[in-house]
Amino acid sequence: MPIILPMTAVHLIWVIGLGAIFPLGLLIAKLLNIQLLTTDNPLATLGGIVAAPQAFFIPVFIIVYMYIPEYLPFTVGLLGGSHFLPYMWIYRSKAYLFVTLATCLSSLILGGFLVDYAFTLVPLAIVAIYGSGVWLIIKELKQEAVSQKDRLLK
Repeated sequence: MPIILPMTAVHLIWVIGLGAIFPLGLLIAKLLNIQLLTTDNPLATLGGIVAAPQAFFIPVFIIVYMYIPEYLPFTVGLLGGSHFLPYMWIYRSKAYLFVTLATCLSSLILGGFLVDYAFTLVPLAIVAIYGSGVWLIIKELKQEAVSQKDRLLK
């Protein structure tokens, strides 16, 4: 995107995009008839409570946008990636630990030290990490299903 649009527009797109992620997720879930939010499971409630503090990151992103916009990829990646850590415990998943550490480290290295390329490299790294994370979570879920089946058969 930095090649196509002026950097001031790219900076603004990042900030607006951050505010659009959750509502777009809700809309997509509704269109696909997926119940994204559930209230009958205490772990789901805990997951919501753990995710909610991200709303407090919005002023940080706005201040970074206003004063040092070249560090938006670093800030978004580091703060966004760190919020996955509690899910490692909630879901007993090593995949969430991988997503947390890989996102934070890649954002630190690519967004903190390769600032001139950060608006290209950080999103590419995060896409690869999240894709790998999805694959790992699916693998964990399949292993858990096999384990449950084996326990039931015994």
